[in-house]
Amino acid sequence: MRVFVFFALGLLLTACQSIKETTPDWWTSPVADSEQWIYGAGEGYNLTQANQQALANVAGKLKTEISSSLSHRTQETTQALDEYADRQLNSTVATVSLSHYETIKTAVLDTKTLTLVRVNRAALAKEWLRQYNATASDVHAVMADTRENRFQWWLKAKALIPDARSADQLAVLWSGLMNQEKASHLEDQLSAVIDKRKPSVELKGPESSINQAIRASLLDDGLRLGRCRVCDVTIRYSTQFSSDTLFGQSVVNMTFLGSLTDRDGEVSSARWQVRASSASGASVGKKATLVLAVQKLKREGLWKAFGMETN
Repeated sequence: MRVFVFFALGLLLTACQSIKETTPDWWTSPVADSEQWIYGAGEGYNLTQANQQALANVAGKLKTEISSSLSHRTQETTQALDEYADRQLNSTVATVSLSHYETIKTAVLDTKTLTLVRVNRAALAKEWLRQYNATASDVHAVMADTRENRFQWWLKAKALIPDARSADQLAVLWSGLMNQEKASHLEDQLSAVIDKRKPSVELKGPESSINQAIRASLLDDGLRLGRCRVCDVTIRYSTQFSSDTLFGQSVVNMTFLGSLTDRDGEVSSARWQVRASSASGASVGKKATLVLAVQKLKREGLWKAFGMETN
């Protein structure tokens, strides 16, 4: 019995020693970053999971490094930029890592996998710069476009604003990573050009409540109804009402027919219906359908309600 106990204890000690010996030095003593490489260690149930954690580690290092670099060059870092950096760094590193990270060390222990990866600073900066230049090229091309169809230009330019904003912020991240100033004001420049080249809008429709909702939506987009002989875009709609009686209630159905027309012809059209019932008669039911129509306009947005595909 004693021999068995000593034998079991010996096996346990040998196993512990074996596990201890298989834990690599690069895991217990993290590799220091260099001018060329940023290192990250991770663990997981498999190599894919371990690499994901290692890249998250790299992203955390980048955020700290860039924030520190920026703080030396500016007296003020806004919370919005900090939140953006937190999201952008994690997503960007995950994307760039597909072609620019290397798994240089791995170790498989009893229940987990350890990994050490490295990301090339120059390759990461190059990818960020490529993304920035691609967006900057699109923005400058739109700003230089002076084609006659102002409404189509306005739609394209408005759709580019989020990309211009991301490019401006990406320039800040690149500046922090490379410790070089790269000023970018693409969003401001694009917004200024949009403000100078707003399309003129004409509205033709019979319902005052719907017209009011359309005007409010146009104002949200920085547009106003104007007096023009030939407007850049015409918003036109009609409504058709029908009613029936069901279980003592008036059921009113409203059919909405709308279209958008610019200088080149029809842009889009839409046909949709809303229905309301009332125990107080058809006139009250009609008012209820108009309320539902206004709600649909606000919920979906003006352009989508008139049949345009929007992001």
